[in-house]
Amino acid sequence: MGETVAKRVQLSNYHMIKSECVCNNKASFLPFIVYKNETVFAEYEGTIIGKCTKCGLLKTFPKKHSKKFNPLITKAKEYEKRREEFETLFQPIVQAVEKYVPKNGTVLDVGCSSGLLLGLLKKEGYVVKGIEPNESAFKIAHKKLGDCVINETLHPASHKAKYDCIIYNHVLEHIEDIQKEFSCINTVLKKNGILIIGVPNTDNCIFYIRKKYWEYLLPNEHIWHFNANYLLRFLRRLKYSPLEVSFSHDKRSDYPWIKRCYFSLLCLGDTLFHTGESTLIVAKKT
Repeated sequence: MGETVAKRVQLSNYHMIKSECVCNNKASFLPFIVYKNETVFAEYEGTIIGKCTKCGLLKTFPKKHSKKFNPLITKAKEYEKRREEFETLFQPIVQAVEKYVPKNGTVLDVGCSSGLLLGLLKKEGYVVKGIEPNESAFKIAHKKLGDCVINETLHPASHKAKYDCIIYNHVLEHIEDIQKEFSCINTVLKKNGILIIGVPNTDNCIFYIRKKYWEYLLPNEHIWHFNANYLLRFLRRLKYSPLEVSFSHDKRSDYPWIKRCYFSLLCLGDTLFHTGESTLIVAKKT
């Protein structure tokens, strides 16, 4: 109880933050997590994660002029180094595409990184296109897949044809203007087209307990911190019909066994409550 009160007093020392939110052009954010006098995450020092007073969505506010905050960070080299592991992790997305998109259908992967997912979908017979704003990741993907990968953000003028499926796999949390992004999506996705979104999910036991020490927060690169229920409500408002929602956890295979046991217990709690650290949402544009 004393620790909770102390935390509230600490947060009350910070002013409410005025900024744009997904729910509104202008919103007020109350400080929810503050990185101050950090030793574990010194690179986040001065960063604040605020909570929208209207919709509850969490947003990162980096320290002014922070050189370490970069939403365009990509793990392209890590994907290539751990290729087999990530190809396994991408299988639920491949299976969702196979389930809802006809063979030879057109699939756009936004933020395709090194192109691993595109390669898997191409092998299954889909006509693939990828866009990647990070130049180093783009070069890796372009070397493997050629001109079906372009170095840019989503822009309707660059896409003459519409797509049967668009994928945002751990990309949406990096994008500043979500409303603008969905305006672009609506332009290039066919009617009855499939939208697949994978994001970290803050509605889980590990985040509730660890808060700022939850590994998936990554406030040096993630602007938004979504949860599955928030995204489902948002998608329904935009006339998307959710088809499937699934959850997963980080296995933390490189952690010591005693820490793996600790996290396994927390993951068990998530399983009981039908949630997890990441969520994958499949929705149809209506």
